[in-house]
Amino acid sequence: MIRRIKRALGIEFSAKALARNPAIYLRQWRLPKRRFPELVEAALAGTAKVSLVQVGANDGATNDPVGTLLLARPDQFSAALLIEPQGPAYGRLSARYADVPHIHCLHAAIDREPGERPLYTLDRDAASRRLGRTVSDGVASFDRGHLVWILRTYDPAISDADMDALITATPVPVMPLTDALAQAGIAPPPTIMLIDTEGYDGEIIRMMAEADIWPNLIQYEHKHLQPNERTHISRLLLGQGYRLRADHADAWGWRED
Repeated sequence: MIRRIKRALGIEFSAKALARNPAIYLRQWRLPKRRFPELVEAALAGTAKVSLVQVGANDGATNDPVGTLLLARPDQFSAALLIEPQGPAYGRLSARYADVPHIHCLHAAIDREPGERPLYTLDRDAASRRLGRTVSDGVASFDRGHLVWILRTYDPAISDADMDALITATPVPVMPLTDALAQAGIAPPPTIMLIDTEGYDGEIIRMMAEADIWPNLIQYEHKHLQPNERTHISRLLLGQGYRLRADHADAWGWRED
């Protein structure tokens, strides 16, 4: 509600964004006020087609900044790789784009080596009843402690036994980003990279750095990162020539020739 009122009044300042990522927020007032959707539109307005990678695509519709564009303007994308490890979300994702030939949906997660890892998720219906709020299947993590933190945030009295009943570990396939790009026929780097992985975003960006993959445009969720990791990732991207901006939830950056 407060954010909607601020937007209606044209207020740009965000105390949460400043507190969460001062390394970006204190710099961005010197930069053009370019929001991520505007940067995507600028990329699509060029003469060349763009490639896109989304790590943590969920179902392609829930809080998705590019899902509508992929369906409405397919001719402007050369290829898109949408990565989602959760079975139910992946099922909806692959059905959504079943008739779009240049979109490759991958049921996996990104890691340094191929194999399997346990992904921790919540029993959505039971957790929603317990917390008195709708729990989406966007709540998934390789870190069980992240789900414990979410449950304790909304229900401080929850017992360990109740948490054990709500949290499930499911093995999911994992593979390096370079292998995933090769499967989708995308030569690195992609034009646009989106990352939304419930706190694993920093690891994904470090893997990008190890593979020397630097897209023209990147967005990642920083609100679940620890303060020292937010600073580290910000400095890593700044060192690669990105101009960065952030709001309370996400950070995004672009490189200019």
